[in-house]
Amino acid sequence: MLRHILLGTMRNLRDLGGYPTADGRCTRYERLLRGDLPQGFTGRDADWLLRRNITTVVDLRSRWEAENRPCALRDLPGFTYRHHVLAGGETPPNAEDDVAGGYFRMLDRPENVLPIMSAIADAGGGVLFHCTAGKDRTGCVAALLLACAGVGLDDILADYQISETYMLDWVRQAAAQMPDKAAFVGRSKSEYMEGCLDLVNAKYGGVEGYLRAVGLTDGQLGRLRGKLLDTD
Repeated sequence: MLRHILLGTMRNLRDLGGYPTADGRCTRYERLLRGDLPQGFTGRDADWLLRRNITTVVDLRSRWEAENRPCALRDLPGFTYRHHVLAGGETPPNAEDDVAGGYFRMLDRPENVLPIMSAIADAGGGVLFHCTAGKDRTGCVAALLLACAGVGLDDILADYQISETYMLDWVRQAAAQMPDKAAFVGRSKSEYMEGCLDLVNAKYGGVEGYLRAVGLTDGQLGRLRGKLLDTD
């Protein structure tokens, strides 16, 4: 199955399925989707999600972003829209060597992360979670989910890094608007996410320890893995 999905005018919508895990299983397709802002949806696009029981939408953007550029799925019948802000990811850092630290500061606030992970764990069906470009805030959540399922670091970093390929026009536009940050703005270099996960590991002993520390219960951790892992 293809991991990159074309719906509406989304450019960075991807499935977290198909990744091998340390225990020999594989993450499930059509359960958790990561993406940029859903826009330009037709009835056929919405039906594609509904037929696959992907019915919960988690919007990670700021209140201002959500009000000024609403998610196309927010008010559509059949979808449950959850707005849980992952604060701190709206603007780029001032220096490239602070990208990883900026990601970690977003995650190192339980009030940021617990509602998001709880919404994903407790959703009745599949989940589409998104921010604006589907790269930074969405990338951090995707990395946590894949790590929770036991996906290897190389695949986690590859899943993060490919965002800049799908968002190349956006990356170029951001670099033109912020020439002093052109070396890193809009980019998704693997070392950014690797540095963030190193900080998570150093403070919490790993992603599972981190998720427990932010407040997820054993039941919620089990449900997260159940969404991700192929049990066949």
